[in-house]
Amino acid sequence: SAFEGGDSSIADTVCHEIAVANGEVIKVDSDDDDDDEADPSITRQDILDLCQQLKVGCMQYGDPQFSLDLSSQLRKFRTNLRCEELLNARQTSL
Repeated sequence: SAFEGGDSSIADTVCHEIAVANGEVIKVDSDDDDDDEADPSITRQDILDLCQQLKVGCMQYGDPQFSLDLSSQLRKFRTNLRCEELLNARQTSL
């Protein structure tokens, strides 16, 4: 059965379908034929750099309120990335 997770699985599927219908989610066809080709890897540092570029670009060219909202969300996202990085860091001995 497609809903082996019970009510939670059904609710998740319905929410996803509603989001797709509202244009909040874009369906992308999986291209499983290209398994030989590795996906390009993006590092946490790359993401942090992109966040900084978005912040600067928004402040320079965007609507002030939107820029403030985006900047706040980017700050939260960067904080989560840094916390994740610290949690996954390995301690090395000197």
